[in-house]
Amino acid sequence: MDGFMDTGLHDMMNLGSRLSSWFIIYDIIKLIIIVIVVLVLVKMFINNSRNNNSNRAIDILKERYASGEISEEEYNNKLKNLKS
Repeated sequence: MDGFMDTGLHDMMNLGSRLSSWFIIYDIIKLIIIVIVVLVLVKMFINNSRNNNSNRAIDILKERYASGEISEEEYNNKLKNLKS
């Protein structure tokens, strides 16, 4: 009878340590997912900001060309540079 009790208690203690290991792994996975989501959002924000700045620069370039401040050749060169 003592052997049965010792084995049962040992198995229960072992189960607790295995469960805590899984909780630690689960927390690490959650942390990794959160970090990935934050990085993706930051990258999207940066790309959106760059696109807005580029669009604004193109608008200014169009205005300068329309008002005659720059030639067609200069306009095309600058537009090509802004789009690349």
